[in-house]
Amino acid sequence: MKKNFREFLKEQSTVIFDGAMGTELLNRGFSLDFPLEWANVTRPELVKQIHTDYILAGASSIETNTFGANECKLKVFGFENEVERINRSAVRIAKETADDKVYVIGSVGPLGKPVGSGFEIDDRRAKEVYKRQLYFLLDEGVDAIIFETAASTHEVQIAIEALKDLNDEIPYIIQFSFTKDLSTIYGEDIYRVIEFLKSTDADVVGLNCGNGPQKTLEALKIFSQNLKGPFSVQPNAGYPQLVQGRLVYSTSAKYFASFVPEYIKLGAKVVGGGCGTTPEHIKAIKEKVKEFLPSIEVEVVERKEEQKAVLKDTPSELSQKLGKKFIFTVEISPPKGIELEKTKEGVKLLKEAGADTVNIADSPMARVRISPIALAHILKEELGMESILHFTCRDRNLISLQSELLGAAALGVKNVLALTGDPPSIGDHPQAKPVFDVNSEGLVLILSRLNNGTDYMGNPIGKATNFTIGVALNLNADDLGKEIEKLKHKIENGAHFIETQPIYEPETLERFFEKVDFKLPPILGGILPLRSSRHAEFLHNEVPGITIPDKIRERMRSSKEPAKEGVEIACEIVEKIKHMVSGIYIMPPFEKYEMAAEIIKMFK
Repeated sequence: MKKNFREFLKEQSTVIFDGAMGTELLNRGFSLDFPLEWANVTRPELVKQIHTDYILAGASSIETNTFGANECKLKVFGFENEVERINRSAVRIAKETADDKVYVIGSVGPLGKPVGSGFEIDDRRAKEVYKRQLYFLLDEGVDAIIFETAASTHEVQIAIEALKDLNDEIPYIIQFSFTKDLSTIYGEDIYRVIEFLKSTDADVVGLNCGNGPQKTLEALKIFSQNLKGPFSVQPNAGYPQLVQGRLVYSTSAKYFASFVPEYIKLGAKVVGGGCGTTPEHIKAIKEKVKEFLPSIEVEVVERKEEQKAVLKDTPSELSQKLGKKFIFTVEISPPKGIELEKTKEGVKLLKEAGADTVNIADSPMARVRISPIALAHILKEELGMESILHFTCRDRNLISLQSELLGAAALGVKNVLALTGDPPSIGDHPQAKPVFDVNSEGLVLILSRLNNGTDYMGNPIGKATNFTIGVALNLNADDLGKEIEKLKHKIENGAHFIETQPIYEPETLERFFEKVDFKLPPILGGILPLRSSRHAEFLHNEVPGITIPDKIRERMRSSKEPAKEGVEIACEIVEKIKHMVSGIYIMPPFEKYEMAAEIIKMFK
């Protein structure tokens, strides 16, 4: 009977793992129309043959064909209900092949999408998905778990927690994958990953995929200068080329194996292959180990890094007023084209009336409008008026979100209302593809991290931004409890102030306060002046989140001067709620900025 894998690791100078499973399956005829892990069910003899070939080549440990056998990745093919069958089959095939002479390592890859608050897959869901796959691998009796091709320290931490919940004794390995610039695909640089790995109790940490043997050697040198090891190394067989629709790896087995002495010298104990490697590559590794191992001495070079203080951008004027002065802000409609004179005239009117700032919508209702960042910069430079930038997740991926926010900060636009955004299907370009890499909760977290001097993945950005972060609140939500829970997450992620949807009954605000059991930042109560009876009926009957009482709609119906009546109603509501809020957020209808100006003048 073979020893515990952890004991085996301690005793061996070098442990040889197998090479690629996925590319070998494709090379041997498995179809790309199915997840590669489906071969465990439909082509078990093929999977077994690949395992056998690697063992014959010299591997003392083989990985299960389960890298992408999690619910999220399998769902792409419609196989999300096959998690148990695929994972159990994989372990059984590997164990049968190993025949208790070779170690079987349960392979667990990333979920394939960003994980965290505000993403499609939040932390709770990610842990559930990992736990489900890990349960079947452990239940079938793998000797160890390997979390490989990792790209996010946050996601790996969740995976480790899932493993510990099920079995806190089993050995486990963590392998990160880096791009050519030695950062993960999510932008975490190698030093941030190393700091994370220091906090784990993994039996082995290392590198796999992403790069060929030369670049992997560079990464391993950095690992050896900052970590104690032991390390694992499983590079790709070079960089792939697309040949007749298929990825082809051209690095020869001899060249690949020539790096093994250097890997071992830098502290690698586990050596194997990533994408594109074959049994021939593993055989070459085995021969190289036998040839050179006696003469190799492991060396570790210590590295020290100086800590630098993070510089921070100057704060916005709004941030200096929030909670100290009663604020008035007015939403303006960005024009469709580049003619800005009408907009500027409206902003001048509002500034003269006493508005502290203006809100600029981000292509509202998914209709094309001028960039709110550009407009905010122009209004500040030419009119001296600060803006609250509405910023949505609809049109920008994770990279673009951060890029544009950094651009906004550089242009002096420092107040942001974080919104998810209306779907393109309701706008003037219904064929446009939505992005929604994150929702408003995730956007708040991104803004907070930029304010702390890092991007979303924790990489330093130099001088930190100083955004004042706002969030929206729907007091008339169908499920107010759920709305409050979302608000709580936004505040935990770093929100500085709240702007509500239109208020027509002060009681809605009172009910909200009764249900909240956590500290709130300053609230700006939403006021949407009614222009006519028809306007009131439209808002009440057709716009989600707006409820207008019968008595107010009756006043609008019976008024001979409905616009004037609308302003009076708005002023009455402000009077009733002003002791409960820190300011007022006015949404004038149809660019009737004079209505907002009248309301502001009544209270200035």
